[in-house]
Amino acid sequence: MKRIVVLGGGIGGTTVANRIQRLLAREIEQGQVQLEVVDRDGIHAYQPGYLMVVFDKMRAEETRQDEARLLHRSIRLVKAEVEKIDPAGKKLRLKGGQEVPYDLLVISTGSVLHPELSPGFAEGSHSFYDLDNALRLRDALRQFSGGKIVVTVAGMPYKCPVAPLEVTFMLDDYLRARGLREKSEIHYTYPIPRVFGIETVAPVMQRLMTERGIQTHTPFNVQKIDAAAKKLQGVEGDTLDYDLLVGIPPHRGADLLGASGLGDKGNWVPTDKFTLKAEGQSGIYVLGDATNIAISKAGSTADYEAETVAQAIAAEVRGVPPSARYEGRVYCWIMTGLAQATYIKFDYLHPPHPPAPSFAHYWNKMVYNRVYWDMTARAMF
Repeated sequence: MKRIVVLGGGIGGTTVANRIQRLLAREIEQGQVQLEVVDRDGIHAYQPGYLMVVFDKMRAEETRQDEARLLHRSIRLVKAEVEKIDPAGKKLRLKGGQEVPYDLLVISTGSVLHPELSPGFAEGSHSFYDLDNALRLRDALRQFSGGKIVVTVAGMPYKCPVAPLEVTFMLDDYLRARGLREKSEIHYTYPIPRVFGIETVAPVMQRLMTERGIQTHTPFNVQKIDAAAKKLQGVEGDTLDYDLLVGIPPHRGADLLGASGLGDKGNWVPTDKFTLKAEGQSGIYVLGDATNIAISKAGSTADYEAETVAQAIAAEVRGVPPSARYEGRVYCWIMTGLAQATYIKFDYLHPPHPPAPSFAHYWNKMVYNRVYWDMTARAMF
């Protein structure tokens, strides 16, 4: 019997497990394959929803579901914390000493937030990259009566690359709706010499910011945050004072990847960008944020990669050479206000060219928020 283990839940782990089940349903039913998902808490978080929570466009409870309700009934869910992966022995060592053997392993451990890596971040900045902090930022905005808001990125890479743009544009609309825009300044900083990483997108976003009176500071790499003085210090020597600081914290891969000898210095797994196999390893695939692939760490990336990995796993089980390739497909909506959006769609060979923002794109984004659980997480299509 072949034992397939998916390490990690969320959009990557849940989606790839359901897609593997769909492709290998007969083998699983006949007992030739056992499919398991190993996840620490068994809770699936729809992380794009956190920004919606900040602006009261989603409720907190709408961003979370029990993993067991999303996985096909034939998939075994193991709620446990993994301390180490043993690639040579092909097993996972769980906290407490138990072991989970595998023949094929899919790593989908995502990104881990490390605000402590940026001095003063936890004390002086609001964020929306986890639910608790999103709720805290929502409450802070409700109390905001005007002043200087700074949006900053404290390190790269980070997941959902368009999110700093989105929160900036949504703040602009939010303040206008409350009659506070003329009493406020919005400043946006980014670590490279443009407002976004993709060259074909940055000029469009810069133009929108200029039109809306949003001040930009690039490059700006965060050195430290002085919470008491409410000052943001940049490596380049610039200092910005603020009344409200919205920050994207530093990210790293899961610690267990480094501890297992699979991660680089940032705990990202060196991964073939087409096959999604872990480089130098046998029987290990990687998807989503966990890879070191130089492409957006976004939910759609994990979704597209899940199809490639599922097909490759099915081919290996059936003893045929895997032919599926990930071509770098990514699709991201960009909220450009409280009721308008655009999107970027691209792959390794075709850069994105965002269309003009519109209500229609916003409506599509909001519909997707509602159908995500069935269409993506359950891999119905």
